[in-house]
Amino acid sequence: MTSVYLLGFGKHATEVKEYIENDKDLDLAGYVVDDQYMAPNLKKLENLYSLTEFRKNIRPSDSINLLGAIGDPMRKKMIETLIRDGYNFINLIHEKSYVSKSSKLGVGNCIAPGTIINANVKIANHCIINTNCSISHDSTLEDYVTLSPGVSIAGNVKINKGVFIGIGASVIPNVSIGEGSFIAAGACVTKDVSPYTLIGGVPAKIIKNLHS
Repeated sequence: MTSVYLLGFGKHATEVKEYIENDKDLDLAGYVVDDQYMAPNLKKLENLYSLTEFRKNIRPSDSINLLGAIGDPMRKKMIETLIRDGYNFINLIHEKSYVSKSSKLGVGNCIAPGTIINANVKIANHCIINTNCSISHDSTLEDYVTLSPGVSIAGNVKINKGVFIGIGASVIPNVSIGEGSFIAAGACVTKDVSPYTLIGGVPAKIIKNLHS
């Protein structure tokens, strides 16, 4: 059995906790939260560590496995710190999802139930792919992409690092979404998106530049 520590203790972690509990090959060993979120009332909870406490008391080894379960930018900060320390990250693929044998996954990805990942899809590292998403053939997701529930990605789409796509959004074939962009819930993306751009609507239009 593989022991797993979850990064995060919020609502998304609650969902991932249940995925782990229903997987006979996994055991939930505890939680790790960023130091700033370690409120006094949380310090009393067993198997809940601040990032500093975890790094001090539980050293990297082959038996220590981590998975990000935070839906905000804090995920990237914590993961990169722990990678530098030498900790191991695993993929969690729910048994009620479908992942094509020809697809390729990095590490640290969480794939929720009802998701379909089709032929020749490439998913890099530390992505969150929520309930009932679909990713069609030959599409690519780079590191730290988040797909909210019900997102549909057509074929030959490239989603660059750190992109967040809201609930029920869709992306037509052969589109590229630039790094750090935010796609609003229900949007339909019909053309390339520049990096760090907020877009929404059907068809999706630019709402603002996220660097401005």
